[in-house]
Amino acid sequence: MQPKMMNSTGALCRLSGWRKPSDDSAAFSDCTLIVPTYRRPKEIVALLNLLTTLPDVPGEVVVVDGSPEDSVNKSISEWANAQRLQFDLVYVKSPPGLTRQRNVGLDVCSRSFIFFLDDDCLPEPGYFGSIRQVFAEDVRSEIGAVRGFLTNGINKPLTLLWRLRYALKFVPRGEPGQYHACGTSGTWDSVPRFNGVRKIDVLAGGASAYRREVFQKHRFSEFFYGYAQGEDLEMSRRIARDWKLVICGDALVDHHHQDTGGRPSGFPRGRMAVRNRYFIWKRHSPEAGMMDCIRFWGDHLLIFCYYLLGFCRHPSQGYYLSYTFGTLYGAIESLITPPHYEEPPAKKEFEVCFTELKTKTRSDSAESLCAQA
Repeated sequence: MQPKMMNSTGALCRLSGWRKPSDDSAAFSDCTLIVPTYRRPKEIVALLNLLTTLPDVPGEVVVVDGSPEDSVNKSISEWANAQRLQFDLVYVKSPPGLTRQRNVGLDVCSRSFIFFLDDDCLPEPGYFGSIRQVFAEDVRSEIGAVRGFLTNGINKPLTLLWRLRYALKFVPRGEPGQYHACGTSGTWDSVPRFNGVRKIDVLAGGASAYRREVFQKHRFSEFFYGYAQGEDLEMSRRIARDWKLVICGDALVDHHHQDTGGRPSGFPRGRMAVRNRYFIWKRHSPEAGMMDCIRFWGDHLLIFCYYLLGFCRHPSQGYYLSYTFGTLYGAIESLITPPHYEEPPAKKEFEVCFTELKTKTRSDSAESLCAQA
C-alpha cells in the first residue's frame, strides 16, 4: 500500500490502511493512542502485546507506518488476526517523517484525548488512567497537554557531558522541563520519582497526551522532516502560549531507545542538533540577551569538542567524528542561511481509504470503508 502524495492544488493526500474493530469494550473509550513507527515490526508488536494486558487501555490505537517496505503491516495484521482486542486497531501507510506521521494520526483518530507513544516505549499499568485523570480533574480545561514520566532516568547518574554543561553554566540549573532563554532545558536524568503533577515548559513527544482542542489551532511542524530532532520542544513552546503543560509523576513509561531503524547517522544528526535548536531558539526566545547568546553557542562549542575528543580517544568510532563535523556544518549553515519556516493554518491534510482487516473466519473479500476522519 503506497500513499498518493498531496497535489499542488492543496487537495487532501489520500492514504490507505485497514482497521479491526474491538471485540470488547476498552477502559477509556474517549481516548486514542497514536504510534508512529518506521521499520520496527518487533517493537510495535511488543507494544501492542503490552496494551492487551493493561486495564486502562485507550479505546482506539492508531499505528502510522512510514516504512517503505511492508514488514510492519504484515507483522501487525498477523498479530491482530490472532487477538481478541479491547480497542479499535487502525493501521495507516504514511509518507515517512515523524511530524508528518503524527499529523496523519491526528486526521485519522476520532476521540477526545489523544496520546502519543514512540514505538519503543512501554507504558506501565496505570499510565493512561493517570493522565486521563489529570484531564478529568482539570475542570476549567486549562491543561492542554500532559507528559508521562520516563522511568529510564530515575536515579541515573549524569553523564560527563551534562556535568560539564552544568558546571560551565551553559545550561542553567533549575527544575527539569523548564525552557531557558539560552535555548536549553535541563535533563530528567537523576530526577527521583514523584506523585501528582508539575508545571513544565517542554513535553516529551514520545510520551505525551493532548486535548483534541489543542489541534484546532496547532499541528506538528513540517519544518522538522525525517527523524525530526527537537520537534516536541518546538510544539511545546507553541502550545504553551494557549495552554498549561504538566508532567504526571504517576504516569510511568519505559523508553527503550532502540537502535533499529529510523535514526540518522552521525553527520545529519549533528547538523540537525544545531540547526533545529537554532530554529527553535530564534522562534521562541525573542527576549534572549548577550549572555543567552554566549550560553547557546558555548554549549554547541562544548558539544563539538566533546565529540571530537571522543573520536581522538576511540578512532574506531567514526560516529563521533561524523557527528562533530555535522555540528560544525550546522552552526555555519545556521549563521549564513538561518532556518525560517511559517506555520500554515491548522487544517486536515490526509484522508484514508480503509479496508476492514480480513480474519480467518471471514471471506477473502474486504469491504472498502473510505473514511474521512
